[in-house]
Amino acid sequence: MKNFIKVFSHIFVWTILLIVPMLFMIKEGSFESKPYLTYVVRIAAFAFLFYINYLYLIDKFLFSKKFVLYILINVVLMLLMVVMQSYVTDLLKPPLEEIFDRMPPMERARHRGPGGPPMVMRLIIEYVSMLFVIGLSVTIKTTIRWYRDSITFEKAKSIQLEADLRNLRSQLNPHFLFNTLNNIYSLIAVDQTGAQDAVHRLSNLLRYVMYDNNEKFVPMDKELEFTRNYIDLMKLRLSANVKLDVLIESKGSTDLVASLMFMTLIENAFKHGINNGEDSFIDISILVDPGKGVLCTVENSLFEKENNMEERIGIGISNLQKRLDLLYPDKYEFVAEKRTNSFFTLLRIDFSKQNILP
Repeated sequence: MKNFIKVFSHIFVWTILLIVPMLFMIKEGSFESKPYLTYVVRIAAFAFLFYINYLYLIDKFLFSKKFVLYILINVVLMLLMVVMQSYVTDLLKPPLEEIFDRMPPMERARHRGPGGPPMVMRLIIEYVSMLFVIGLSVTIKTTIRWYRDSITFEKAKSIQLEADLRNLRSQLNPHFLFNTLNNIYSLIAVDQTGAQDAVHRLSNLLRYVMYDNNEKFVPMDKELEFTRNYIDLMKLRLSANVKLDVLIESKGSTDLVASLMFMTLIENAFKHGINNGEDSFIDISILVDPGKGVLCTVENSLFEKENNMEERIGIGISNLQKRLDLLYPDKYEFVAEKRTNSFFTLLRIDFSKQNILP
C-alpha cells in the first residue's frame, strides 16, 4: 500500500506539470504545439535527472561521500540533457514548420511572437532549473533517509532501554531477596512466631516482585502496599533503641509509578542506618499528590560498620539513577547527601509531564 501511494503521488505530480500548462494555454486561446512540445521535452529531461539521482546516483555516490564524482556525473548529465532537448526539438521542427508556413501572414506573425531571450540567458535558465531539480531530488531523498534512520534509531533505543531495564531490575530483585532472608534468619533464633509471620510477609513480597511488577510501571497503591509490607517486615528485627518514623500518604492516587522505585532508598536505610547497640533512627516519608507527583524522603543515622559501606550505597544509588534517567528523563529530582551523622535522600517525580515509554 505504501509503495502504491508513493508511485501514485509521483505520477500525479508529473501529470499536473504536463496538463496544467496545456489547459491554461487552451483557456487563454493561445495554445501552440511547438512551445508545448518543447515544454514536454524539457519536463522529460527534468524527470530523467530527478529519477536517476533519486533512484541511483544519490545512494551510489552522494551517500557514499564520493562528492566530486557525483558532481561530475551530474554536470555531464546536464550537458547531455541540453543536447538532447536541442536534438528532439530539431526533429519536431519540420512538421511544425510546415504547419507554420501554411498559416496566413497575420496568424503567422501572431504565433512568431516577439522572440525569446538570448541564447546565453536561455542556457543559464536551463542549467539553473536542472540544478533545482537535482537539489529537490537530493532534498527528498535525504529527508526520507533521515526519517527512516530516526525510526531505526528509536527502535534500537527502545530495545536497548528494555535490555537496560531488565538488567537493572535483575540486579535489584536478588539483592532485596538476599537482605530479607538474612533478616528472617536472624529472627528465627529469638522469635519463631515472628519468623513464621515474616515468612508469610516475605511470600507476599516475593509474589509482588516476581509476578505483580513485571511491567515497568505499576499502580501506585500496589507499590505503596509493597513498601509498607517491606517496612513492617524489617521492623521485626529492630531493637528498642531504634526510632522508626514512617509516613505514607497516597490520597487514593491512580497514578502509575516505576516498580521498586523507592526500594533502594529504604533498603539502604535499614542496612546502613541502624545499630542495635546504639541510638539510631530512620525517617521515611512518601507523599503522593494524585496526578501531579510523588515525593519520597529517607533520612537515617549513619554507622560505618563496613569499610566498603559507601561503595555499596553508591552502587545502589547509581543503579537507581540509571532507572530514573531511562524512565523519567528530565522529570525527576534526586538528592543524596551524607550529613554529619546521617544520610539523606530525596526523590521527587513529576507525573504532570510524565511520558511513559512504550
